[in-house]
Amino acid sequence: MTAMDNQYFIDLLRKRKLKATSSRLHLLSEMEAYQSAMPFSAIQEAMKSTDRVTLYRTLKSLKEQGIIHQAFQEKEESYFAICGKQCGKNHHHHDHIHFKCLSCKSVTCEQPSAAIEISIPDNEIHKVSIHVEGICKLCK
Repeated sequence: MTAMDNQYFIDLLRKRKLKATSSRLHLLSEMEAYQSAMPFSAIQEAMKSTDRVTLYRTLKSLKEQGIIHQAFQEKEESYFAICGKQCGKNHHHHDHIHFKCLSCKSVTCEQPSAAIEISIPDNEIHKVSIHVEGICKLCK
């Protein structure tokens, strides 16, 4: 991670009223370097010098402030990804699909080729989450 990326995360944390702690910066750096949604098991491995309570609090605070989101959940494994700029405190805005490759097991946030609009008569929708599984372009 370059110093510029590190400064971006410092500025983002401060903008969201969070201290730029070494744990938060380390986690965001690891997630950025992973280049797809990062499974919790990989986060634990990357953050093994951080105690479990601090790790859980770090994940929780970053999710609550709209900096990261849970991209995918499968059995006992959760995958986390860095949010886009449109997310904010207590409001995640994700107009994308979470795609899991059945071959390499990576989870990526993909933009659909057309807008997805879902409506249910007489209901107010607040959140839509789409998970798709298949074979990614790298494994194909």
